[in-house]
Amino acid sequence: MADLWMPGAAKHSLGNTGAMNGGLARAVWHITSNANDWTFARELGWFTGGGASVAPHLLWDPFTGELAQFFPADSRSLSLENAGSVRTNRTGKYCVQIEIVFTAGETVGGKKYATVRDTPCKGLDQIVTWLRSLGVVDAWPGGAPTGFTRDTVSLDSWTKLGGHYGHNQIPGNSHVDPGPMPDLFASAPAPAKPPTPAKPKVSLAHIVYAARHDPAAAQGHTTHRSDVLLVEKALAAEKLLAPQYVDGSFGTKTILAYKALQRRYGYSGAAADGIPGKASLTRLGAAHGFTVTD
Repeated sequence: MADLWMPGAAKHSLGNTGAMNGGLARAVWHITSNANDWTFARELGWFTGGGASVAPHLLWDPFTGELAQFFPADSRSLSLENAGSVRTNRTGKYCVQIEIVFTAGETVGGKKYATVRDTPCKGLDQIVTWLRSLGVVDAWPGGAPTGFTRDTVSLDSWTKLGGHYGHNQIPGNSHVDPGPMPDLFASAPAPAKPPTPAKPKVSLAHIVYAARHDPAAAQGHTTHRSDVLLVEKALAAEKLLAPQYVDGSFGTKTILAYKALQRRYGYSGAAADGIPGKASLTRLGAAHGFTVTD
């Protein structure tokens, strides 16, 4: 289960939680845009004090990496205005609001910064990793923000498409932040994909040997049983062999089933004798998850 409180973020619970409406997870990015004070401490004091009524989930300083969280992920926060009857703060299973402590044109350490994209973005990878754990997909349904302008998505897109949004894109809102953003998805390594399990292998030589030596012994003789079982299971899936004959013995019932398969594949005469050939066995394996070796 995903952590509802981001690991590494200072917890400043405001209480006053509210249920979400369900659906795909999303995240919304904002900037504090404060002309008077650019410090994390000042913004933290605001959102835990007089600004609690508009508090986000996360407060993040891209210069220091400091993080604070005010609501658990499964609660609505208070950073968005409604779009008519649509309560935008409650859209989705999660709608994580991130306020970036940033003001366009601010000067830090003697350097002027025009956009969030220009900052060190310290800790961004941790935020994106956490959002991914909540099911927020690596996508901007409305496109990544490119400027400090409105770029409102349709209400249909907002309510139906999960992923990342700028405050400037949310229906019912008038803000133009966050402005140009860094590449979120390059900032954090993509989640590792589980290795694809190797397909089981069936030896053509084993199958041919079993078919030529077992036809009179539908029960009992089990030469190369594991290979035969894979083929019989595939024949059963093709509705050519009854389940009770999936026994690891390439007996008369299996021979008849394989003959029927060969005829289905277009073979006739001696080519449809119930003894597997490489072409037909490879085709069967491709359909049922095994590979064929000589």
